[in-house]
Amino acid sequence: MSEKKKYRSFTPDQKAEIVLAGLRGDRTVRDVCREHEIAETLYYQWRDRLLEGGKTALATSRDKGGSPEAAENKELRKKVAQLERALGRKTYELEVAGELSRDWT
Repeated sequence: MSEKKKYRSFTPDQKAEIVLAGLRGDRTVRDVCREHEIAETLYYQWRDRLLEGGKTALATSRDKGGSPEAAENKELRKKVAQLERALGRKTYELEVAGELSRDWT
């Protein structure tokens, strides 16, 4: 029978502390990983995620046009405005056609 390996889990705060310990530079990444008994590849994955999340959090509307949600919201508002203009044109065309048909009979 095979035994199921139990993996440790780290909270996001613990992961951030481990990554920051490696980034401080007072100890090597290898020493930090040995102390916490994690693989260096896992440390670098956490570091990359932390840094990427920081870039996203620090992005301002001037830097990148805002968050992805803001960009999507802007695009949806633009589409709604286009559809409202098209609806207005069609409504006007129907009114004009109705007037012409009344005058014609």
